[in-house]
Amino acid sequence: METTTTKPSPIQQNLKIALIVLVACFALFSLDKDVHTPSDLFEWGNFFALILYFTPTFLLSIFLFKYVSKKLHPSDSFLLALLIGIPFGFILVISLLRAL
Repeated sequence: METTTTKPSPIQQNLKIALIVLVACFALFSLDKDVHTPSDLFEWGNFFALILYFTPTFLLSIFLFKYVSKKLHPSDSFLLALLIGIPFGFILVISLLRAL
């Protein structure tokens, strides 16, 4: 009996990364002292901040995943890319905002 494993398509992997980065951004925003209810996360200022944090973090995570997946198993590279990409992306954005 043969078992076959299907490799997820790049679109599925990118969507998973996008969803996890989005959840991480919302978790970061929920730490803000001005956020009292979940509806506060969907105000215009927070939406702009979401775009500002999400875009570089997502792109960095995708880049890391593509780079690391050449060297490691896909599931390991997926986890490693997120564990490195999300904190580093947030640190990068915060550092750039502080420099301004």
